[in-house]
Amino acid sequence: MRCTFVVLALACLSSARPSHAQTLYTFDPTATVSELTGPPGLPCAYPNGPVVGAFPALAGPCPAPVAFAPPLGDVALDVVTNIVYLTNGPLIGAYTPAGVHLGSVPSPLPGLTGLAVNAPGALLWITDGVAYGALALPLPLCVAVPAFAVGPFPVPIGPIFAGPIGDLDWETASASLVGCDATGLVGSFLPGPLPAAGPYGVFPAGPCVPGPLFGIAFDRALPGTGTVTVTNGVGCARLVAGGAPAPPAFYAPLPCFPSPIVPPIAGLTSSGHQITFGVGADTTALPPPLIGGVGNSYPGNPAYGVTLAGSVPGGTAFLRYSFGAACPPPLVLGLPVYLAAPRFAAITLPVGAGGGAVFTTALPAFLPPGVPVHLQWIVLTGASVQVTAGGRFTTVLP
Repeated sequence: MRCTFVVLALACLSSARPSHAQTLYTFDPTATVSELTGPPGLPCAYPNGPVVGAFPALAGPCPAPVAFAPPLGDVALDVVTNIVYLTNGPLIGAYTPAGVHLGSVPSPLPGLTGLAVNAPGALLWITDGVAYGALALPLPLCVAVPAFAVGPFPVPIGPIFAGPIGDLDWETASASLVGCDATGLVGSFLPGPLPAAGPYGVFPAGPCVPGPLFGIAFDRALPGTGTVTVTNGVGCARLVAGGAPAPPAFYAPLPCFPSPIVPPIAGLTSSGHQITFGVGADTTALPPPLIGGVGNSYPGNPAYGVTLAGSVPGGTAFLRYSFGAACPPPLVLGLPVYLAAPRFAAITLPVGAGGGAVFTTALPAFLPPGVPVHLQWIVLTGASVQVTAGGRFTTVLP
């Protein structure tokens, strides 16, 4: 079955259109992490959202980030390890996506406004707005202040930015950083001791999000385009290099939208997590099962997971996938089919005693970023037929 998945993935490359990354993480002054997608767009209200998860930054083996005020604070994700990094300014905390605190370290720059992970380089970039540098990953959690592995260097205020930066992010494709500043500018730069402009230039974020800007996230599924999401705390804008609104996409149908989080958010980062669209159904009165994902959808991930939960123990589950979403979904036996034709079989599994199943597979390393995969479980319970909502991931660059 996995060989079939690899062969069909290769066959789809000539027809798959670039698509956007899956979710955005935010961090707000109440020390709460929220995971967002969307908001849903017409004609079929895909994807589900905008808030798809949240957790408080609780303490664990050592002190954790606590409440703060912007421009302090940020969130970053290591796509390879799936570790979420948070800062409230003086501390950097590490968390699982479920909110388990792995530990914290004091920052060598005490007033952090931004974090960014270079996963292939095993580096965590940090900034206090006027200086920036990188720490080696993994961090020495709950031990001492880590030393800089790169830098620190002055933020290029003057040559690129007009004021202190509120956040930064890393793009592996161009080995560059992008930041947003207190005046509403977005700037691309190359890390180093001397100011060096990056490949995406400098441009204003525009009227959707007047400065100061507190958060920025590269779109991991569109490397090389300079596509970013920026926030001033209450609104979000998706932009391409130069400042034009980003084209609508499945993940983000709207180029300008209000933050669904009530406190002003202080940071952004993007993930390669699976999202859902539509709703599950059952031919009887049983509650519909749920589809989920484990890990990030980067090419080469050795263990990406697609999960089934809330079904009937002893049933038979069929996982199907396609490279497009059906809008509107056709009905079969009164159940919505969210996968566009052609549809392919991934695997057939028994439903376990807890009502769930998991399909784990390696994502081929030859896949480029931007390949969309749509998924749906069909379950024969013995008394009914069930389907989950649609699931979707897009391959992303770490």
